[in-house]
Amino acid sequence: MSNTVQANSRIRWHYQLYLADGYLVETSESPQGDILQLGAGEFHANIEAALVGLPVGEPIRLVLMASEAFGLPDSEALQTLPLSDFPTDMSLAIGQIISFALPSGQEIPGKIQHIGTDSVQVDFNHPLAGHNLRFELEILEVV
Repeated sequence: MSNTVQANSRIRWHYQLYLADGYLVETSESPQGDILQLGAGEFHANIEAALVGLPVGEPIRLVLMASEAFGLPDSEALQTLPLSDFPTDMSLAIGQIISFALPSGQEIPGKIQHIGTDSVQVDFNHPLAGHNLRFELEILEVV
């Protein structure tokens, strides 16, 4: 067992993820610490990469610039879809997040940006794209 996180480590950790303005985005759920298998796609790859080399048992504060975290917003991720693609009984609202199925079967979230008479503009950027992030964390164990 290592005392530092490796690229393929399975870790038990506590974390809190904040936006730069202090807004709490996400926190670990279990009082005993959440389990994360690095490299399994459970967490964003850039975030996992920032964990590699961190020691066990020390409270850590990481600041990740938007480009290091979820990236910058991509204008190509803004898509205009025909209003007829949405169920007629679905009420749409600006800011609403809807799950869309890709041809592969994978589901991705899209945020409604604009509703026109014939079309809906949907933003498929990650909700945290463009945001600087602060992680407060402690690696409890490398298992």
